[in-house]
Amino acid sequence: MVVRAAVSRWGLTIFLFALASSGALRYGMESVSAQVQTLTVEGKISNATAGGSEVAGLPVTLHRISIFGPDDLLTTSGENGEFRFDDVEFDPELSYGVSVRYQEAIYGTDIDLSSGSLNSVMITVFDSTIDDGVISASSASLLFASVDRTNQTISALEILRLKNSSDRAYVPGNEPMQLLRFGLPVGATNLQLDTRLIGADFAQVDLGFALFASVPPGEHEIMFSYDFPFPGDEFTLEKSYRYGADIIRVLAPLETVAIRSDHLGPVDSVTIGERPYQIIESGGIERGERITVQLGGLPAATAADSVSRNLDSIRLEYAAPAALVTLMIGLVVYGGFWKRRRSNGEASSASSELVVERETIHQMIAELQETFEKGSLQEDDYRRRLAILNSQLTSLGQYPNSGVL
Repeated sequence: MVVRAAVSRWGLTIFLFALASSGALRYGMESVSAQVQTLTVEGKISNATAGGSEVAGLPVTLHRISIFGPDDLLTTSGENGEFRFDDVEFDPELSYGVSVRYQEAIYGTDIDLSSGSLNSVMITVFDSTIDDGVISASSASLLFASVDRTNQTISALEILRLKNSSDRAYVPGNEPMQLLRFGLPVGATNLQLDTRLIGADFAQVDLGFALFASVPPGEHEIMFSYDFPFPGDEFTLEKSYRYGADIIRVLAPLETVAIRSDHLGPVDSVTIGERPYQIIESGGIERGERITVQLGGLPAATAADSVSRNLDSIRLEYAAPAALVTLMIGLVVYGGFWKRRRSNGEASSASSELVVERETIHQMIAELQETFEKGSLQEDDYRRRLAILNSQLTSLGQYPNSGVL
């Protein structure tokens, strides 16, 4: 589920404060109350796994999303998976969604209440497995986006299209080998991940990162960017692909770095948005296979660059054009991607206390809101990222009688 975010309500807050200061709060609140519309939301949960378990007694959450975080209603599914929320106050400034937790995976959907009550919200769940053998990659793309001569680093963007062809949802197990794992170059920093998998989080380790997310049947994109160092004008990058790939692509702007690979075949060229790119495209690679990509024509740092490196600390931002992203994921539209580098380093450990994790996510929401209000983030991306952060709050464990997050 992607529960889309709401627009800012700061204007309403300031307006109500002004009314209170002028002695008109009572009149203002009566006017607001007169506009409140209460609705009913009902639906049904079904299990699509052959011979799957019953779906009675599951915690179901109705999310009301604003810039201040989730304001949720909770209920439990009935004998046949049915659920119902009565007296739901509709606010056009909010966005709404319904989610359910089943066998450690979260499922859900956006809902539109602008036309009134809903009686046909359908949520499909699956029995779970911790075996990542059900996961493969239909495509894997690697873009060498830019070269930083001063810091002697390369900025890379990867897009993986994961595929779960089974009728069970993959969920992370308790052991390290039961987590989704992805390789990174030695010395990789500034890792940032973007995905529409619900409640996704990650932790970086020496040779890559682990993704904490359930993966239901179907195909799902994962984008991640990072910087890695290069030692000279030529460098050989080794990459491992734990889940293989039916198609693999490597790209680089023509003026940035020269690429070649003995594993993947010849280099071709393509123009995207009037900018020439080199591209290497190959058929499938096996599960667990390693490839090498040779990078040439890398710039050497000058003495002035060394001084600049010590004096400056610049947070980099770049956008991947929609056409380029479309090419990378194999003609599957995933436009509007904006990679914002976080200044607070790696994600917190999965073993951190829940209260610390919640506080961190709330801080990230505040930072996201600030960036959006400055005009540095498109509204669609702001809404999607806010939804991801709020779903992370949900994934920390919000059950009936568990209290407020």
